[in-house]
Amino acid sequence: MTGTGLRLLGSFEITLNDVPSVAPSHGSQRLVVLLALRDRTVSRVAAAGALWPDASTDLAAMRLRSALTRLDPAARSVVELVPAGLRLDAACAVDYRDARAYAQGLLEPEHPSPHASAAEIRTSIALLCLELLPDSYDDWVLDEAEDWRLLRASALEALAATLSTENRPHLAMGAARAAIRNEPLRETAHAALIRLHLVAGNQNEAVRVYERFALALHDALSVSPSAALRALVGVPGAARS
Repeated sequence: MTGTGLRLLGSFEITLNDVPSVAPSHGSQRLVVLLALRDRTVSRVAAAGALWPDASTDLAAMRLRSALTRLDPAARSVVELVPAGLRLDAACAVDYRDARAYAQGLLEPEHPSPHASAAEIRTSIALLCLELLPDSYDDWVLDEAEDWRLLRASALEALAATLSTENRPHLAMGAARAAIRNEPLRETAHAALIRLHLVAGNQNEAVRVYERFALALHDALSVSPSAALRALVGVPGAARS
């Protein structure tokens, strides 16, 4: 099997038959990324406006025409020019699309994924730790990156809960710890790890997780954990249901 692939998680890369191609220019990268994130045919006017938001309509259109004539070979292999505008080659595999589908599947308990091996789970956790194009500062990338940040945070917590239900505590804790590394101030991530320690009978470890989180939260935001989290570890004065 042959084909092109596009990597957007962690860094940008175009591959042909799993072999990395010569990195395209910054301008070519931006066009490819735009088409990949839009995941549909984009009109030339819309593409030009997104790529050069501060330029006039005519100037942006001229810049787009120029960019298309100067596309690098790698970018040219995945960009299609169609009557309605531009689109990414439908045969191009995009890691971000696959990762989003996997993360969304973790949040749908009525459609559980097949029981995976430990190695597959660790690979999935590593995938959910990757940021979307961390070196890009285009607004339309930053908006998508924020959506991905929230999705993968929830997905890691859901994965931890699923693995706990499957009685795979070490992998579950790995997912919960990954969620905390990604979002150090996210209370639900810490709650997931605390619950896993409590299920395992490690009250002391649960309290240590709580105390580290409480200190980090205070240092960063001058606030305390919620009453629900305090109650979870039995902190004096916490509200109990």
